[in-house]
Amino acid sequence: MNNIRNVPGLGIARLDRGGVAYRLVEPLTIDEVAGLPRETWCHRLTVTDASAGGRCAAEFHAICELDGEPFVLVGRIGEGA
Repeated sequence: MNNIRNVPGLGIARLDRGGVAYRLVEPLTIDEVAGLPRETWCHRLTVTDASAGGRCAAEFHAICELDGEPFVLVGRIGEGA
C-alpha cells in the first residue's frame, strides 16, 4: 500500500497515521463533494457537518476503488480547493 495516492480530479491524498484511510491534502468545495457519487471509482459517500461550534470542519468519507484496489478517502469540506 502506497503512502500517497493521486485521486483523479481531486489531487494528492496521504495515508493517515493509522493506515486506515487516505486523507486529501486540500479541502474540497461543496460542489466537488457533490460530484463524487458520479465518479465511477466512488462507491459510497458519507458527509458530516461541522461540529464544535464550527471549530471542526465538515468532512466526507468515501469508499473508493482505483485500479482494482479499494480504499477509504476522507477530506475536509471548505473554501480551499
